[in-house]
Amino acid sequence: METAVTRLETMFQKAESDLDYIQHRLEFEIMKSLPDNPAAEENPFALLEELSVLKSRYKTLCMQLEKIFIEQRDSMKGIRAALENTMKMVQALQQHADLEPFSSGSTVPGSAEEQH
Repeated sequence: METAVTRLETMFQKAESDLDYIQHRLEFEIMKSLPDNPAAEENPFALLEELSVLKSRYKTLCMQLEKIFIEQRDSMKGIRAALENTMKMVQALQQHADLEPFSSGSTVPGSAEEQH
């Protein structure tokens, strides 16, 4: 099993090395074929650099979005738990006071739904 993992790691390292070589070779070829001082819009090398920056910003935004999603989910769990506890307390108070039980389909007294 360890030899398979080692071979896989070696393959990934070689692939990464090959990609680095291709990137540097591509950059060299682009720079060699460009006229002196091309405009930024015409410079593929500048566009590649901008793309790299954009990919990094995208990754950062994705990580931030994931954190927000987790916090939102945790907040909703807390809100649901608090609401559930509140409903249990209301039901207990209603039973203690011998009032009509409050159901989830009932309207809240004084709400717009009750006035219609």
